[in-house]
Amino acid sequence: MRVKDEEKIPRIYHAAITVVNRYGLEGCSMSKIADEAGVSAATIYLYFDNKEDMLIKLFIHTKDRMGHSYFSDNMDMSVSKATFRTIFLNHYQYIINNIEEYIFLEDFSTSAQISLVKPEFRVDYCPVFESLFNRSKESGLLQNMHNDIIYSLLFAPLSFLIKKTLNVKSHSLNTEELMRIFEASWRAISK
Repeated sequence: MRVKDEEKIPRIYHAAITVVNRYGLEGCSMSKIADEAGVSAATIYLYFDNKEDMLIKLFIHTKDRMGHSYFSDNMDMSVSKATFRTIFLNHYQYIINNIEEYIFLEDFSTSAQISLVKPEFRVDYCPVFESLFNRSKESGLLQNMHNDIIYSLLFAPLSFLIKKTLNVKSHSLNTEELMRIFEASWRAISK
C-alpha cells in the first residue's frame, strides 16, 4: 500500500492549474496533470477520487487562498473608504502575484462544473466581507444593495482590465490608473 505524502498536494495543485490553463477544463486529464507534477497518475488517485473531485478541491483551496489575501491579521476593518481601498489593492496584488491561480478561478467559476461545488464554497466573498458590507450599509457608507452587486461593482472592473492587459499584452496598471478604477468603483457603491 502506498503512503500519502501531503507535500505532493501543492505540487499536484500547481500542475493542475498549469494544465487547466493550457488545455482548458475539458482538455485536462489526470495523466497530463501527473506528467506536469512529475508524479504518476496513480499517485494523484491516492489524494483524489477522480478529476472532478480534484478540480473541486483545487477550486475551494484556491478560492480560500484568494479570500485570505484580502485581509491581514492586523488590518483595520473599520467602516471606511480607506478599508475598501486597502481590500481593493490587496485584491489587485493577489491577482498580479497569482495570475495563473486567478485565471483558473475565473475559468472554473464560469464553467458548468461550478454547479458541482457546494453553494457555500461558490460565493465570491467570505463572512468577513459579508459583515463589512452589512455594517457599511447600516452606517450609511454604502448604498443599500445586495452584497453580490457590491462585490461585483468593487472588483469586476479591476478584474476585467487585468485580463484585458494580459490578452493584448499591453502595459500593466500603474498606481494612478488603479486609483481611478477604485474611485469609479467606489462611486458606484457608496452613498
